[in-house]
Amino acid sequence: MIRIRQVALCTDEIWREEQAIVSSLAVAGVHRDPPNVFEMRNVVFAVGDTFLEVLQPTTETAPSAKFLSKRGGPGGYMLIMQVDDLEAARARAAELDIRVVYDEAPARHHGVEAAAIHLHPADTGGAIMSLDRMDPVDGWAWAGRAWEGHVHTDVVERIVGVELRTSDVESLATRFSALVDRPCSIGENGDWTIGLDGSTVRVVAGPAGEPDQLVAVEMMASDRAAAGTVHVISGTELRLV
Repeated sequence: MIRIRQVALCTDEIWREEQAIVSSLAVAGVHRDPPNVFEMRNVVFAVGDTFLEVLQPTTETAPSAKFLSKRGGPGGYMLIMQVDDLEAARARAAELDIRVVYDEAPARHHGVEAAAIHLHPADTGGAIMSLDRMDPVDGWAWAGRAWEGHVHTDVVERIVGVELRTSDVESLATRFSALVDRPCSIGENGDWTIGLDGSTVRVVAGPAGEPDQLVAVEMMASDRAAAGTVHVISGTELRLV
């Protein structure tokens, strides 16, 4: 099993983005991390049993501050995928010479045992990626203890996909396919798609020389008539599908 469980956006003004998310998607913020090694403040929103996070660096040396500087503003920051076999995922990353930049040893957080590895974006392409294991599998340690009581699905039901933009579509897509051990399919428009459990990752072409970016998050619209609506938050398209 491997599925998109959380997507993080990075911004220079978290309160602005929080207001926009609540107004546009009618979802609730369910958790904020205490001061931490990543030198950031954040808020995690429950989108069904998937999660949208917005974070803001608190120091100039934070990894997220470097991201904002390099990108020139807010944008899609991190793709977090839940796996049921973290050691197999770790082995695939090693075979591809993808560096682990942060290793979260198994520990209990908010009643859930969690472990995770963060992968170097220069090696994966697309974005910072995290592979996370949870026990129980329907829990999510990074959303606090009470998230299930604060799920609102009047507008969106869950995250179902992301779009990565790159100047070398084939290279990024085939590497990601090998990392997650899932096949690629190529559309008529040249986009490459990798199907995960209940979600997809699409890789599309960007201008030559432009850094890879996570440019869109797709969410299942509760009202089918709303499909096609797009909200731009933290420099990222939130698409209702």
